[in-house]
Amino acid sequence: MPFTPTLGAQCVAASECAATLTSCVDNPECGPWLACLTACGDAACADDCDETFGDARRLLPAVYTCLCEARECTALGACGKSSCVASEPPPLLTEAPLTLAETGLYSLPDVYSYTPEFPLWSDGLEKERLVFVPGCATIDTSDMDEWKFPVGTRLWKTFAQSGVAIETRLTHRYGPGPADWLYAAYQWDPLAPGDASKATWTGGAVVPDANGTGHDIPGNGNCKQCHDGRKERSLGFSAIQLSHEARGADLSLGRISRLGWLTVPAPEDFRVPGNDVQRAALGYLHGNCGGCHDQDGKLPDPESPMVLRLRVAQTDYAQTDAVRTTVGVPVRSGLPALAGKDRIDPETPEASGILVRLHARGIEGLQMPPYNSNSTKQPDVHGGIAAVTAWVSSLTP
Repeated sequence: MPFTPTLGAQCVAASECAATLTSCVDNPECGPWLACLTACGDAACADDCDETFGDARRLLPAVYTCLCEARECTALGACGKSSCVASEPPPLLTEAPLTLAETGLYSLPDVYSYTPEFPLWSDGLEKERLVFVPGCATIDTSDMDEWKFPVGTRLWKTFAQSGVAIETRLTHRYGPGPADWLYAAYQWDPLAPGDASKATWTGGAVVPDANGTGHDIPGNGNCKQCHDGRKERSLGFSAIQLSHEARGADLSLGRISRLGWLTVPAPEDFRVPGNDVQRAALGYLHGNCGGCHDQDGKLPDPESPMVLRLRVAQTDYAQTDAVRTTVGVPVRSGLPALAGKDRIDPETPEASGILVRLHARGIEGLQMPPYNSNSTKQPDVHGGIAAVTAWVSSLTP
């Protein structure tokens, strides 16, 4: 029997979209959808392909628009698919729902996991991070250092101890204004583990020693203290933090770029400069301190700013703000424990003000991150402090 190509194969072969199709084939998020479409014989099959590869929905309109020019493609419905199609977005939340289940964490489609490369230290607790970006919306990455999330974005972070959840935090953009963000924390019921309908809103108040774990759930003021310092509000879902190889099903910068989430694609990672020792230290300071010690001056010191937040354009280790504003730069503080010290004193970790602060606990004004942030009661001795100590020890005066 003579071979008869499918309608989808005829459509693709007859189109004049070589560049568009090649781009799709070369994209591991788009290529499988196109292979599915090529095997189709009618519009219903094409619809099934669109649904099966729904993650790629933002990529399909450009391909369909081009395919529409070929007569063979009209029978596949190509000419009616020039715009992205997604399910109806959930209602926006201007007030915190009473239970975690009502935030959509376990009911919304397209909720993805992610892990920042340089996570915030939280006394060694286990953390799970999830993000929802409405179906066809995109993140404005015209400024790669300050992402603008679309209205409807939701991010959740669950804190657990020995596999048992203690709290889950919600960060949600409910409006177009720069301050239109909702913060809410939910305490899990230790008698109903895994039941999100019994994980209840704390009312915005601090919950000390939640569930007898020693972990304090922060109040709304604590949330704003950290998140409101950043224009994008998210501290861990960003260009530098996602610049790593995906772990399992986690999102990475490369994947969300290939999926069409970003208005300005970022196919290549933004690697923190330096050798392994330098990268580990600068990355830790970026993730744990850069939210406040940043170029926007949340902690202003016009005479001698300390900037620990990295920028994607700073590709020369020695020229990063984190090096230039710390190494050999005197501490500007009246605290006795910091008197006469440099922020980073080469080869002398014990005399470096930043490490003194990272070690300090329970001393308001000295401890970093701040004692009233509820973020940590224990120093990260074997993680970030070890990384920064190794870096300081490697420096030469």
